[in-house]
This record gives sequence, C-alpha cells and structure tokens, in this order.
Amino acid sequence: MEELNDLERATMDERKDDDLVKKENIIILIGSIVLAVIFNILFYRKQLGVSYPIFVIVLYGVMLFTLRNKIERKISFGTILTIPVVMLSLTYLLFSNPVFGFFNFFIVPTLICIQTLLITNNNNYMWFDIRILLDFLNAVFVRTLGHIFLPFRLLSGIIKRKHGSNKVSVLGKVVIGLLISVPLVIVVIALLSEADDVFSYWVENISDYFISINFGDFVAQLIIGFCGAVIAFSYFWSLYNKADKDIVIDGEGTLKNKKVWDPVIIITVLVSINIIYVVFTTIQFTYLFGSVSSLLPEGVTYAEYARRGFFELVAVTLINLSLVTSIIGFTRNDNKFTQTILKILNSLLIFCTMIMLLSAHFRMSLYEQEYGYTYLRVFTHAFMIFIFFILIATLIKVWKEKFSLIKSYIILGLIAYISINYFNADAYIAKNNIERYETDGGKTIDIYYLGTLSDDAVPYMVKLLDNPNEEVAKGIKNNLGLRKARLSSGNDWQSFNLSRYRAKNILDECDLVIEEDNKR
Repeated sequence: MEELNDLERATMDERKDDDLVKKENIIILIGSIVLAVIFNILFYRKQLGVSYPIFVIVLYGVMLFTLRNKIERKISFGTILTIPVVMLSLTYLLFSNPVFGFFNFFIVPTLICIQTLLITNNNNYMWFDIRILLDFLNAVFVRTLGHIFLPFRLLSGIIKRKHGSNKVSVLGKVVIGLLISVPLVIVVIALLSEADDVFSYWVENISDYFISINFGDFVAQLIIGFCGAVIAFSYFWSLYNKADKDIVIDGEGTLKNKKVWDPVIIITVLVSINIIYVVFTTIQFTYLFGSVSSLLPEGVTYAEYARRGFFELVAVTLINLSLVTSIIGFTRNDNKFTQTILKILNSLLIFCTMIMLLSAHFRMSLYEQEYGYTYLRVFTHAFMIFIFFILIATLIKVWKEKFSLIKSYIILGLIAYISINYFNADAYIAKNNIERYETDGGKTIDIYYLGTLSDDAVPYMVKLLDNPNEEVAKGIKNNLGLRKARLSSGNDWQSFNLSRYRAKNILDECDLVIEEDNKR
C-alpha cells in the first residue's frame, strides 16, 4: 500500500512538472538568466553610473517580453510610474550626489516592484491605499521566496520530458545547451589563453573592456548570477501565474474612516486656535514685509532670530497640517451651516499655516546669509516648498469633498523627490557659498565642507584656485588634487557618469596649476 502511495505521489509530481514545462515558463526562465548575466556585467565590482539606467531599460525589456500577456494595455498610475523610475535611474548618469545615490538605490526597485503589481493586476489594494505596502511586502518576501524551487523543477521537467510540443522541446534543448556550454566555453578559453599569448592578450582586453571578468572572481559572479536568476524567475512567475486574491476589499480599495468627531466641539477648537494664529500671522507680516533690523529686539542678531524660531514654526506647520487632515477625515457633517463654518475655519488655519511656513523660509534664508549653505539647509527649504504645495492640496480638499487627498499627496511626493534629485544641490551650495564669500569680504568660507560635496561642485570650486587668500587657495588645490587622482582611477564604461566626466575634464585643464603648486 505504501509502495502504491509512493507511486501515486511520484506520478503526481511528474504531472506537476509536466504542467510547469510550458513555453511561457521557459521564456520567463530564459529572461531571468539573461537579466542575471547582464546584472553581473553591469554591476559586479563597478561603481554605479550609466549601468543603472541601462539595467532598468533591460529589466523593462525582459518584463515586457516575459509578461506581455499579463500587462495591462492602458494608461494608468502603474504605467505612469515608468516616468519617475526612468528619471531617478538617470540620476546615476547625470549627477554624483552620494545621498540621493544611496536612497535611489532602494527607491527605484521599490517603485518597480509596486509598478509590476499594478500593471499585472496582482495587487490587493489600490495604489493610493496605505495597505499597498502589504502588497509590496508580500511581493518581496512571500511571492519571491514562496516559489524559489520552481526553476529547478522546471529544469528537471525539461530534462525528463520526451514528448510534447516541438516548440517547447526546442526551447528546452536550447536552455540545457546554454547551461552546459557556459562552463565548457570558459574552461576552453582558459586553456587556449594559456597555450597562446596572442589569443590570451585579445581575450583579456575584450573581457576587461566589456565585462571585466577576472577568472578568480568567476565563482562569486556565478553565485550572484545564479541567485539573481532564481529570484527573478520566482518573482516573474508569480506575476504571470496570478493567484486568487485572498483579501476582500471594498469597491474603491481604500480604508473607510468613520466620522465620529462632533462638529461643534471641533468648531470651538478651531476658533480658539485661529485667534492665536491670526495675531501671530499679523506680527509675521510685519517681519516679512518690513525692515527686520529695525524690528528685532535689542541684542538679537539675524542668525539668532532665524535659529530660535525656525524649527518651532516647522513643527507648528506639521501639527496644523495633521489637524486639518484629521478634521476633514473624522468630523461629522451634521448640516450645511456647520459644514460651511468648518470649511471657513479650516481655510483660515491653512492660510495662517502658509504664513508661518513663509516666515520659517525667511528665517532660514537669513541664517544662510550669515552662516552659508549646507545640505540640511537647502533640503529644509525644499521640504518647506513641498509642505506648501501639500497645504494647497489640502485647501482644495476642504472645499471639494470628492478631491482625493491621498492621491494628491503621493503624486506631489513623487514630483518633489524627482525635482530635488534634478535640482543639483551640490552645485547650488558651492555656487552660492562662493558667491557669498566673494561678494562680502567679511564672510568666511568653509573649505572643508566644500571638499565634502560631490563632483557636481567642481566647476565652481575651481574658481577659488587663484583666490588671494593663500589658505583658501591651498585647501581647494589639495582637495581638487585628491579628486583628480580618484577620477583618473576608474575607467569602466559601466561606471560612466556625466558629472564625474565633466569634473575630470575640468581638472585636467587645471592640471598644470595644481602640479606647480605641489612642487613648491
């Protein structure tokens, strides 16, 4: 009986393997192998550069080919996500900011993962529902790890299969032939390279230029490629073979808030807060449009004025934004009169918050004039601009109930993040710090901080090479000399970056000036 059960189980496993051996799955396997090989070629021991957008384009090509029967053919948020993905991946070619380089390394794959779920209808929740994060986590862990053994079963089924479609048999034989030939070709090339110096020379130069494969690193690359192919196949297969959704959602796919806050109580709270804010806003108008120096208390400098109130104003702005969105989401609409009063009071609160935001922006500008520009200060300005547009969207929601606040926040967030990536903060900081130093003889400049900026700042830093201040000129020359040595060391085409290329050309022109100074 046990032998019979074993036979039945074996028969069932064979049937499963036969069902798995289909043209679509073999195409996914080939696409995954191609993707893994290209990943190794572009990224193994390479600095990120043009390789990143190239890989994203290849990934889209493989995805469109392997999932062509499952991808929706209409314009939606999922398809529009291609724009931020491509734009953020291009930053590795255009700029050299290490901060954005770090964050984009994770943000781009996250956006691609969410996009693939949306365009193949494998999401349980809508893109503007916070619970889409559950879909993302499910895709990263459950979908990928849950089918990790499928490619091995597929290969096993291909090998065992003797009958069936001629097309499938041919594809299977091609896959097997490729898997067998790759290690064999590598061994043969290695032996021929040892046997003939000319052949060895050409092999080494070709491999260095295109894929820079060191045979000593082959095992590491093989492991990385193997794992990459398995993970890619598992994920693509889960998208293609769509499982039944196990979570029931409402028609809009969003969370429904119960409006339980009493409007009279909320109106009372808003009136009390707005009275304070109106008085404060009146004072802020005096500072914003009047002469700051004549209105500051005795003994208080620009910098102290800016430093004292900035963070408090930003904190109040965030509190007010949270308050308004909560009131919109949780306050009952008992009648039109209370609803209108709430709209007016919410609008007044938003208006006062905008003035606070302008005041905080003004204070930070004063602080920059006194102490210079840094990443934190520039990004703080950007954050305040983002909050300003968020407040505008919230104001629209106050008066137009059907307006989707979550959708607008997500879209504004994507636009803001892409904009700050393309703003080129390093060039802006270097340019303004140098202009501030050169136009005001009493100001100092932090040479050490300039040295921490990315290569985007080099076109402006070279202006200080001939600065009459010997300490400044020496510090800049030392930093640029180190940069030149670093930029001259990387020659991989995969790491090509316009920012680094431009900086290298500029430093090559200044080469004699730097060398002469070092000889002294």
